[in-house]
Amino acid sequence: MMGKKKKIKNINELEKHISEIVDKKEKLEKLIELGKFYFLNEKYNDAITKFDQALKLNDKNPEIYYNLGVIYESKNDIEKAKKMYQKALELNPHYVLARQHLEKLIGV
Repeated sequence: MMGKKKKIKNINELEKHISEIVDKKEKLEKLIELGKFYFLNEKYNDAITKFDQALKLNDKNPEIYYNLGVIYESKNDIEKAKKMYQKALELNPHYVLARQHLEKLIGV
């Protein structure tokens, strides 16, 4: 029988829940999910914090760098955005979205 998933009612509960997760893969997924949530709610610095925490768990994940690129681009920090897209492409040369964003920024 599968364990019952804990229902999270608010963002503070989710933050607490993430801090209690022991499984590295699950923690990484939740940090990415929370980073995207903060980004969508235009809380860019909170989003960056979550993606930076995710990088500490796995610095070889191109999705994290791509998302950081999108956040920096939204903050109009073009140089940091370029670096993040380049890192995503270094890890996965076939990352189409990262390539499209980078080409847009460098004017290709």
